[in-house]
Amino acid sequence: MRHIPLDDVLRKIFGAAAGVKERRRLFAAHKKLAKMPADARQKYIRNNGTNKWSPLKNELTKMLGKKCWYTELELTGAPLVIDHFRPTCDYWWLAFDAENFRVSCPHANSPEHNEDHGCAGGKGDNFPLLVPALRATGKNKLRLEKPTILDPCRPEDCALIAFQTDGRPVINPVFVGDVVAEHRVEESKLLLNLDHSDFNAKRECLFHDISDDVEDYQDAKPGSPTRKRIRKRMVRRLSPKAPFSIAANHYLRLFQHLRWVERLINKP
Repeated sequence: MRHIPLDDVLRKIFGAAAGVKERRRLFAAHKKLAKMPADARQKYIRNNGTNKWSPLKNELTKMLGKKCWYTELELTGAPLVIDHFRPTCDYWWLAFDAENFRVSCPHANSPEHNEDHGCAGGKGDNFPLLVPALRATGKNKLRLEKPTILDPCRPEDCALIAFQTDGRPVINPVFVGDVVAEHRVEESKLLLNLDHSDFNAKRECLFHDISDDVEDYQDAKPGSPTRKRIRKRMVRRLSPKAPFSIAANHYLRLFQHLRWVERLINKP
């Protein structure tokens, strides 16, 4: 899970002429929704939501890459969707609020069976709180909530996740013993399908590719074309737009005793 500085991104998008238009479209939809009877709101969201927020989704993927903000899975043949971090069933007043949007793959957004856990994985309308009684009924109360699910737009949440060499997500060793952090990671592994076997297999392959490249780099002569090719591949893997880039960072850190690896990791 890579941190998405959503406030900065939205400021940049909405600062452009096309973004102003998108912002007005969302605000108009929100005002219309607010005037409706409570029992009509969900139908309006279902029938009109995608058309209202898809243009912004396109801008977000253009800027940040076509990958899921939760799983870092890159999707080219299947559509990414807008997930409402706080689901519209409980937070209708955030349905057209761009700060509540997260670009998601279907695995993280929609409930589906997760064989490793023997139950449905995927967020759907689930949004558990550490303190259920503090569920907000208005935007000014959101600061009091303590969500269980990890949020890619909060750097402190992203820092809780690490990856084993077999591709499986785990609690960052720095936070082992923190009961709340451990609970949030375990719940998010299921509710966001972070621990899906397909993703684990892809991350495991990524580890072996990185490990093999490090070995080949060490065997190659200084200044050789082989070393240059490997460095370029490493830089691409660490790029914010690359799939599983945070896992790549974790795996490369296993070799940070090598000076060239350390420089790559710490490169601005």
